[in-house]
Amino acid sequence: MLDNESQEEKFNRGLDLFVESVLKPDHKLRQCAHNQKCYHELMYIRQYVLDYCNTLRRP
Repeated sequence: MLDNESQEEKFNRGLDLFVESVLKPDHKLRQCAHNQKCYHELMYIRQYVLDYCNTLRRP
């Protein structure tokens, strides 16, 4: 990582890390969603957030 990176490059790198955190399976959270009978809703929201994140990428 260079100090002369643009804000766009830093933003996109931060966005990539956020997306990785959303993609990483959290088995405890998913089990809670099953127990609360909202697993499909959780997965829908997850996909919605991922789709939105794709619109945030800076050129």
